Amino acid sequence: MKKIATLVAATGLAFGLTACGADNGPEEAVNTFGEAVADKDYKTVCETLDPEIVDQLEQLQEGKDCATLFKENEDAFADEIPEDAEIDIQDSEISDDEKTATVTVKNKDDEEQDIKLKKVDEEWKITFEQ
Repeated sequence: MKKIATLVAATGLAFGLTACGADNGPEEAVNTFGEAVADKDYKTVCETLDPEIVDQLEQLQEGKDCATLFKENEDAFADEIPEDAEIDIQDSEISDDEKTATVTVKNKDDEEQDIKLKKVDEEWKITFEQ
């Protein structure tokens, strides 16, 4: 399922996966996501994603939950995840209304990527909206 590999890459897997000095808020959500991917803890990966994204993934394959979909497709994105990579957070910005945020990270190719987040029930979740 190439859509999951594309989804994972878009959420920033290519940037690396070991936490590196974060505080509470959007940066912590990005670090939690990265650590979960590194640990192959797909339940936590799915918990860090916007519930709307999780619903869309689960609708692609009726009867399978998000964590199962990631597990079944981990080979499709395994090459994108360096074993010793780190999340290299460059910057983060929370919108004035404090409902959305952007965390800028450097990926494994030393290029900056923006990770979009939104607040869902007072928790920061990775999303593709904004």
